[in-house]
Amino acid sequence: METYKLLTELLTRIEENISGTRNTEYWADLPISIVHLRRLFRFAFGVPLQSYIRSRKLANSLENLMLTEKRILDIAIEFGYEHEQTYIRAFKREYGFTPGECRHSGRNIHVTPPLHLFPKNNVFGNVVYGPDMIMVPSFHLIGRKYQIEFAESVTKAPEAAKQFWWNKRHKVPDPVEPNIYYGLTRTLDPSLSWTNYLPSMRVKNLTDIPDGFTDDTVPTSLCVGFRYIGNHHYEEIDGIRAEALYHAIDRLAEEHKGRYELQDSEFFFEKIDTDAYDGQYCQMEWLAPIRVKQT
Repeated sequence: METYKLLTELLTRIEENISGTRNTEYWADLPISIVHLRRLFRFAFGVPLQSYIRSRKLANSLENLMLTEKRILDIAIEFGYEHEQTYIRAFKREYGFTPGECRHSGRNIHVTPPLHLFPKNNVFGNVVYGPDMIMVPSFHLIGRKYQIEFAESVTKAPEAAKQFWWNKRHKVPDPVEPNIYYGLTRTLDPSLSWTNYLPSMRVKNLTDIPDGFTDDTVPTSLCVGFRYIGNHHYEEIDGIRAEALYHAIDRLAEEHKGRYELQDSEFFFEKIDTDAYDGQYCQMEWLAPIRVKQT
């Protein structure tokens, strides 16, 4: 099942069967192991699957708690808790006070809303998220530089990335993150028909640059970030997937142009943690500097 459809189906099952359902029923018959599903969910939403289900159960239990006179024991059982004290402890961890105190406190309660995926997140059945605002500290890169024509970038850049990772990365001295790939694109002059692309690794300093390699320093920048999660190996991020991903990023960035201006004409970079690949799913980050518009 495609990543987008898999996550959408899981979120739908959780919301439609939130009360009284054993957690295992949410992923029953899904074509993925629970180990991979938990990892994928955390990739996608940044929270553990079990924590999200617990938060959604507690959020839904509030209606019964606040609008009815039901016993706390009955509410606990209705939402899948075998013991009243288990429900009370979970409730207090979530909201800071017990269900009984909640009924009489008169306080506003901030709850975890249901997660959703939208068609704009769908990239060839995989998922892209963003934008996120990220302050990126300055860092150094060493790699092999390529001049790539704009018209060929979606095919040539992934191929250059693979060749560097397979054949050249081992020559980079003392990488800070040995399992993380950086692909830096710089446009030196908007009038040119090509860009510089640097498949590279991050290093502490630029004192030892091997022959045939190039260095670069990414300045401290407020960036906009997007995350891609794919049901494939990271080496399968080919031209077709890259083009679809860039179109999705353009659409998502366009929606927020009232708040910022994308500065990707200066530089942008992708970042792939090869250790994050779990045998089924990979993830990639794409970041570019932004200028926040003054209101």
